[in-house]
Amino acid sequence: MEIVVIIAAVGTVVLTPIAAILARKYDAVSRPDRTRRKHVRPTPQWGGTAVYLAMGLSIAVSYFCGLSDLAGPSLPAVVALSAGLLCLLGGYDDLVNMRAYWKLLGQIVAIIPVIFAGYYAERFALWGFSIELGWMGIVWTIAWLILGINALNLIDGVDGLATVIGIVISLAVAVIAGSQGLLAVVLPALALAGALVGFAVYNFPPARIYLGDSGSMVVGFVLSLLAMQVSLDGHRSANLTIATVLLFVPLLDTALAVIRRVLSGRSIMTADRGHIHHRLLDRGFNTWSVLAFLGGLSLLTGAAAWLMTMIRCELWMCGALGALNVALINRQLVGHKEWAIARRSLSQGVLQIARRLTLAEHPTRLEASASASAWKTIHNHHGLPEAAQTIPFVQEDDTWTASENKAA
Repeated sequence: MEIVVIIAAVGTVVLTPIAAILARKYDAVSRPDRTRRKHVRPTPQWGGTAVYLAMGLSIAVSYFCGLSDLAGPSLPAVVALSAGLLCLLGGYDDLVNMRAYWKLLGQIVAIIPVIFAGYYAERFALWGFSIELGWMGIVWTIAWLILGINALNLIDGVDGLATVIGIVISLAVAVIAGSQGLLAVVLPALALAGALVGFAVYNFPPARIYLGDSGSMVVGFVLSLLAMQVSLDGHRSANLTIATVLLFVPLLDTALAVIRRVLSGRSIMTADRGHIHHRLLDRGFNTWSVLAFLGGLSLLTGAAAWLMTMIRCELWMCGALGALNVALINRQLVGHKEWAIARRSLSQGVLQIARRLTLAEHPTRLEASASASAWKTIHNHHGLPEAAQTIPFVQEDDTWTASENKAA
């Protein structure tokens, strides 16, 4: 299997400069805008094409070396086909900046070969419970893969970050698959890891080329599909906990982005500078520190996923990850802004409910408030003295009148 990693790494080292030349020629370039894109100079974006081609080359060589079976729709072949479609889609998006719904439609089309090849879950397990999906398993699988594709795309905002996270998760998947004897999963996982290692030569800070959508979507697809495959048992039952823990960092960033945008009243498609890596940079981290922190966190969650496959300690691991999240929020490293927005929204919601309940129990108070406001507005309009504007009100037969009128 070492040959798979070596071929992929060398292939990327050779192909990446060619991808950079072509990206500049066809203007697939990311230009700084001093808001979200703060890199110093225009940077080519088609690095993902080099990663994909090197990965595909490594998989093809493995077939000729007898490491994979050509009979039937094997997983490495399906990965190469769907990843190729996503690479084309992402490369086109790097050029023209496609609308979100067209990109989503293209992602679904690219996933179809996975479904036709039968690599989908018919049920999923969560904390010891099994939930039958039936034909909805196809829908769930598509949704899971779309989530993984876009999660890696969202977190690709710092030089080398998506590359580091991709290397760590793919190696974790390879270790878990190797312990289970799933050679069809080990092969594409090692091919992706090798390709990303070669690409890191050009992508580490300061980056000379970016993955672009042509790479981030490919990496997200491969990782989410392989994470699902290593969580499957013999009855197509996907262990949702293991798959989620493997992709914990990108999924956490995506969840926080959705929470932040929804609670702020913005579209979830709206780009912002509130992702985990942005928060760490704002806290004083430099780019290398961000890579070390989030790469180390991915390594930790990958080890947790491996441990779950060994001793089935899902509840304990989920509890430990929950405690880790609380600690990160408390240290204002991850999710503290989203937590503050959620608390403020919850407080406002509770106050509104309490106010409505109070007014429902005492409707005359609402009328009194409205009448008092109208009375003060009239007196202000006619320029009456302040004393006349603050005449106390008393209740008489459910009708509010001035106390002087009552005395008369």
